[in-house]
Amino acid sequence: MKREKEEIAVLVRATPEKSKKDGDGHAVGVIGINKHGELLRLYPLGFRYGEGLVDFRKNDLLEVTVTKPEHDVRWESRKVLSHINLEKPLKEREIKELILPLVTSIEKLNLEGASLGVVKPEILDFEIKVNSTEAYDRQQYFNLIGDFLEKGEKSAMPVEIRFFFRCEGEEACRGHKIILLDWEFNETVRNIIRDEQELTAVEMKLEEHFSDFMKEKELYFIMGTHFTYGTWMITGLFCPEKNGKLQSNLSGF
Repeated sequence: MKREKEEIAVLVRATPEKSKKDGDGHAVGVIGINKHGELLRLYPLGFRYGEGLVDFRKNDLLEVTVTKPEHDVRWESRKVLSHINLEKPLKEREIKELILPLVTSIEKLNLEGASLGVVKPEILDFEIKVNSTEAYDRQQYFNLIGDFLEKGEKSAMPVEIRFFFRCEGEEACRGHKIILLDWEFNETVRNIIRDEQELTAVEMKLEEHFSDFMKEKELYFIMGTHFTYGTWMITGLFCPEKNGKLQSNLSGF
């Protein structure tokens, strides 16, 4: 695959990791969607903590120069050579219009051999496990999550949330229990444990947080597989307002 330029709407910002080539640098991965409605996994987009955090957010439109990665055989993956924030964030309804045609089930994604997908869950329950309230420094917290991704269950995240759900509309779905790795969720956790050290109190606040937003929002899971183990993870959440009107006005995208 030659170098290509793509315009990508950011759906998920992954948890930052230390750069293996640059000792002082960090890199972040992105799951985005292009103008053809294709989900893509993009990595690495570099930054340094001393120079501020990542220069883009969810829903931002990026121009990326990409090529095929050397070691990642997942067909949706791209190696990022450079990126520019076009400073034209998409509105929630525009993101929803892009996502809706992609909604499927984990069962169908497995049959297709996909490693990215969008699922509308029927939530059965969720489980919150607070392992530690000591790591509320941003870099330390992200490093612990990076350890979890690299070592799996041998390395616990400070706070873990798992959803029990069925894929809506999928008769073959017998239910799933999958961990959430959403950046915004982890920022919420950090803010809570910065002020609250008691484990039970942290769990209660997180339960209230999720219960409240599930009443007010629609919920879609942005799913991705683990690079090493191939298991499914909830890499991000898309939570538009319930009963929001959908309009087709995607200018230039």
